[in-house]
Amino acid sequence: MWKNYWLMAVRNLLKRKLYTTINITGLAAGIACFILLALYLENEWTYDKWHTNISELYRLRMDYGEKGEPVTHTALTPSALSAAIKDFPEVKQVVRVYGVNATVKYGEKVMNEDKFVYADAPFFQMFSFPLLSGNAAAVLNGPGMVVLSRRTAEKYFGQEDPVGKTITINGKTSLQVTGVAENPPSNTHLKFDFIASYSTLQYKDRWGSANYYTYVRLNKADMAGSLHSRLSSMAMAQLPEEARKSGLTYDFTPEPVSGLHLDSIAQDQPEESGDKRYNYIFSLVAVMLLIIACVNFMNLATARAAERGREVGVRKTLGAERGQLFWQFIAESALITFIAVVLGMLLAALLLPAFNNLADKQLQFGGIAGYRIYLLLAAAFFITSFLTGTYPALFLSGFRPVQVLKGKVNGPKGDNLRRSLVVFQFAASAFFIICTLAVGRQLHYIQHKKLGQERDHLLVLEGWKEDVNKLQAFKNKLMQQAGIVNVTASPNSPMSIEGGYTLGNIEGKQPTYEMSVTALPVEKDYIKTMGINLMSGEDLTDADIQDVLKADSLKVYHFFLNETAVRLLGWTPETATGKRLQMNGRVGSVKGVMKDFHFASMKSKIKPLVIFPEYDWFNQVIVKTSGNNDREMIAGIEKVWNEYLPQTPFSFRFMDQDFNRLYKTEYRVAAILNTFSIVVMLVSCLGLLGLAALTTQQRTKEIGIRKVMGASVASVVMLLSRDFIKLVVIALILAAPLSWYIISHWLEGFAYHTTLNAGVFLGAAVLAVSVALVTVSLQTVKAALTNPVISLKSE
Repeated sequence: MWKNYWLMAVRNLLKRKLYTTINITGLAAGIACFILLALYLENEWTYDKWHTNISELYRLRMDYGEKGEPVTHTALTPSALSAAIKDFPEVKQVVRVYGVNATVKYGEKVMNEDKFVYADAPFFQMFSFPLLSGNAAAVLNGPGMVVLSRRTAEKYFGQEDPVGKTITINGKTSLQVTGVAENPPSNTHLKFDFIASYSTLQYKDRWGSANYYTYVRLNKADMAGSLHSRLSSMAMAQLPEEARKSGLTYDFTPEPVSGLHLDSIAQDQPEESGDKRYNYIFSLVAVMLLIIACVNFMNLATARAAERGREVGVRKTLGAERGQLFWQFIAESALITFIAVVLGMLLAALLLPAFNNLADKQLQFGGIAGYRIYLLLAAAFFITSFLTGTYPALFLSGFRPVQVLKGKVNGPKGDNLRRSLVVFQFAASAFFIICTLAVGRQLHYIQHKKLGQERDHLLVLEGWKEDVNKLQAFKNKLMQQAGIVNVTASPNSPMSIEGGYTLGNIEGKQPTYEMSVTALPVEKDYIKTMGINLMSGEDLTDADIQDVLKADSLKVYHFFLNETAVRLLGWTPETATGKRLQMNGRVGSVKGVMKDFHFASMKSKIKPLVIFPEYDWFNQVIVKTSGNNDREMIAGIEKVWNEYLPQTPFSFRFMDQDFNRLYKTEYRVAAILNTFSIVVMLVSCLGLLGLAALTTQQRTKEIGIRKVMGASVASVVMLLSRDFIKLVVIALILAAPLSWYIISHWLEGFAYHTTLNAGVFLGAAVLAVSVALVTVSLQTVKAALTNPVISLKSE
């Protein structure tokens, strides 16, 4: 019996090639996209959850703020925190992690590395990164020790065993390789190529600066609450009594490592965090694509009722039972679904490298992820076969032989269902189109909003390791190059300025008054090079720099405060200039007031900022050019760099890359959303194309009569297209409120954002209607151009 079902299924599919192709293509596209998005979501939802003791692992977050002001949350903590908590009864192990950029040398190979990490000895005992060689308890238990990732070991040592070999860091520090770790998986926030022992740094523990990530392993998973209470008491004890009375808050909060990627509210993460909202959207896209593909199948199957109805009538007349007919149609559905699943898997495998590039991931089918995906595919196969086959099978097998042989097949209920399904498809398409246009509008707003500081025509030279006293000579040599306007330096990118600074002893304020600020030490020409506008005061002079180069007890600092800081202090730009204050032990006065500029993501409001000259160390040299960044000019810069830093490889980037990195997630989401919105629309159009073909086929005789009566081609096309366009318009009306609500909620996540106006919805409407009209016209124009004599002979 089943053999006959399968043979008949194959015969029917081959007989109706157009509809078979449309069904398989739509389902395969839906399944391929479903697989890719499922891989992406599986990666996102399992971030860091694969560590053996994950329920006991926490990272400490530092929280601080002024009375009446929003609290700042940062993942960076002071180095002294580790020693302060190591003996807490809740704490089993403590590990500090400190990431840097380093120049690594082995033999003749010299490379800049941006995944260089210092960590305390228990790192490989706390986290489940597999060691290919070396003992987890010993590889970092002394100074001068380093563990390499597998890819890094291969890059520097090839097939040699690197253990026991020595590498040099920044031209002065020697590290012995004590182990090789497997490459960190893509679903971890701790990505490294080098893990060096923290004791190598020989830094003194301090509370004054926060540059370290502090991880703890608890004795029991349920001790996080008691640890937080103990941390809060300890943090407040660090503050002077006057600061506590003034309302300054200071706290440390344990955050579970398993939730850092999606749930952490901390700034200054070691890598960009994910966003649950986007994962929910992608989940919706994946499910909707599969449902829309299934809807296509159901629509086309029921729309062919007239054609299949006669077949059903003949079979029933010859004695076929309804159950037999039901399973016959289920077999056809299962066969199409099976072919579509196989093609979808092949298509997903082919598209995976491109999708990885689009999503900035390293997804693959192997391992646990592959096992889960295959189970998901098996479930999708049975669910899809059931969804796409059951209703058409029940619908067609329920026909009465006498009625169907007389041609009485389609009823108003079937037509209403098909119309509803078309509306559903295009409502989903319209929703994603509106969201895509709105996200694009916000990114355009971000890209073109004036920052208040330069981001164009700036080259960032990474890795200045020389004495700061050589910087002026380096600058002078660069300024001799054609096309170079100015040169300056700073420890960090202007788009990643760190907090952890406090203003105190402020002239005109109570002695106990303090204010938390973000601050950036800079070179003399920073404000001029970055195009920062001064509202009052004047730029730095050579005399100002001499003040900060004096002996510690004689140093006098010159501070530039932004508008926000001045406003919070209750000053005006004019009255602020000359006010005396201190910042983390630095004594000086306000040299000038800067007009507010964006130095962080537009998701957050501009915070109090202080820029001040300090020549302790610089890491980045910033070169302002005339805009002609040609190869000759860059080659000239490289030549000067190699003259002053022969041991440090020359590398550069453009400042706007730092800016774009702040919105890396949004750009990635926009790219994925754009791609899959197009796929949703195309799959919907495939169904519309099939329905248009069936409609024109069923109305062939009517078209012929109308043309004989003098109807023009245009009027026939409009007649056949009108009903479909009505359905698309209804879909747009239904999609608009939901998309407006979702996008409005998303825009609220930005402190600075565009407005959601009617243009977005009109654009989506024009696009959806145009695409639908073109799709339907592919069939209706052909039908309208057919000779009426041929049309009238068709029945």
